Amino acid sequence: MPASITTMSAYQFPELIDISKTGAKLKGLRLPPKGATALLKTGPLEVLCKVMWVEGELCGIRFDEAVSPVILGRVERQGAVELQSPYEPATV
Repeated sequence: MPASITTMSAYQFPELIDISKTGAKLKGLRLPPKGATALLKTGPLEVLCKVMWVEGELCGIRFDEAVSPVILGRVERQGAVELQSPYEPATV
């Protein structure tokens, strides 16, 4: 699902491809460098994080605080809806 990640020097708009309560994996052409502190926004989630690794078009981030199960569930449901074909009825 679409996301934005903001550092002190740049705004990037990667795709969120995996998420847990403690971190996430992002994919994009331009990503913040390893060690950067950033703000991740996607759907109902807005969380401070740190870039832990970068490999090509992928990076892993660790959240400063664990995401609540309620917010995590909302993000996952929104991502599932966005993955559905426009010709399929919503199942979430």
